[in-house]
Amino acid sequence: MAYKIKYYGYDVTCDTVADLRALVDQNGAKPPKPPAQSSKDETATVVARLIAKIEPDQRELLRCIATAGTVTRDVLRQKIGVADTRQFAGLLISISKSASGIGIESPIEKVATRTNGRGPRVYQYKIRNSVKAETKEALSKF
Repeated sequence: MAYKIKYYGYDVTCDTVADLRALVDQNGAKPPKPPAQSSKDETATVVARLIAKIEPDQRELLRCIATAGTVTRDVLRQKIGVADTRQFAGLLISISKSASGIGIESPIEKVATRTNGRGPRVYQYKIRNSVKAETKEALSKF
C-alpha cells in the first residue's frame, strides 16, 4: 500500500510505513516526547532533578515565587534584583526550557489580568498547583 503525504509542500509517495518514518527521521522531525509524569513520587523526583539542573539565580526566582505565592512581575523583579526586563524574561525562559528538556511543563504559571477591565495588563507569576509541594521541598535542599 502506498502512502501519499504532503511534505514541505511537495506530494511524496512512500511504499511502506518504514520509508515514511525514515523520511521524517532523516529530516530531523521527531515525534513529541510523552510527559514524564505518572505518579506523585515520579513527579517529586523529576521536579528535584529540575531544581538541581537550573542555575542559582533561576533557583532564587523559583524560591521567591514559591514562598510568596502569587507575585506581580515588578515585585518579583525587585526581589531578585533584576532591573532589565530582557534579563528577567531570560530567567523565565531558561527555567521553562530546562523543564521541557526533562519532559515536564514549566513549574511557573503566568497569569495576565487587566486593571479596570480595559487598563494595562498586570502579569503575575505563581507555582503550578500540581507541583507546588514538590517544588518547595526540592528548593529546601538548596
